[in-house]
Amino acid sequence: MRAALVLISLLAAWPALAQPTALLRLPPPAGMGQLLLPDGTAPPLVILLPDTLGADRREDAYRDALWVRGVATLLLGLGEDREVFEAPVEPAASAEAARLAIAWGRAEGFGAIGLLGFGLGGRGALAAGAEVPVVALYPRCPGLPAPAAPALVIQGAEDAEGCAALPPGVTLRLLPGVAHGWDAPGAMWPGTSVVLPDPAGGERLRVRADPAATQTAATEAAEWLAAALRAAPTTSQAEFRP
Repeated sequence: MRAALVLISLLAAWPALAQPTALLRLPPPAGMGQLLLPDGTAPPLVILLPDTLGADRREDAYRDALWVRGVATLLLGLGEDREVFEAPVEPAASAEAARLAIAWGRAEGFGAIGLLGFGLGGRGALAAGAEVPVVALYPRCPGLPAPAAPALVIQGAEDAEGCAALPPGVTLRLLPGVAHGWDAPGAMWPGTSVVLPDPAGGERLRVRADPAATQTAATEAAEWLAAALRAAPTTSQAEFRP
């Protein structure tokens, strides 16, 4: 009962995205994206890279948290390219997809740009080599790529193998009592059993739902990115066009 009440509280705190969104197509491997714009001119932009299997609505809480802070979001990994190319891994989780989306954002005249990645997408964001702030959610620590700009890694404390030695520029936030993939939709109801691919390339990992951890991670990720984007120089000289 307590878990169900926490889930209800989470859904109330992070309502489903009700703001206007627009679909756009970027070159592969970025593919189809969904853009969510707050009010204002030339807002900062955070590009969301999905986990191995593509976007699956776990992104909503993070997008809502960024939207209320005046940050636009572009969600990649809507799945059409994976079907076309018969890829076992969502192409939009890659570093190349991140670089393409950043180039698009700069050409469209957005202000400062950041990246937020889930699982494998977190690794792709860190490996992009772009000098933009990055938040990586449960990318797992073994063999973590070194970022080109400050990065925040949010990892469950119960899945912290290898986290004692991270690349330079990475700040680690361990969520106490939390395992891998705390926000995966299929695991959100008590009693369900879900496994996800290991972003670090190991065996599949069992997921345990944690709505409270989802709310904490969404808030902390949004606050960290909003602060980093405010401090970052605006790299685009283009007129804001979306």
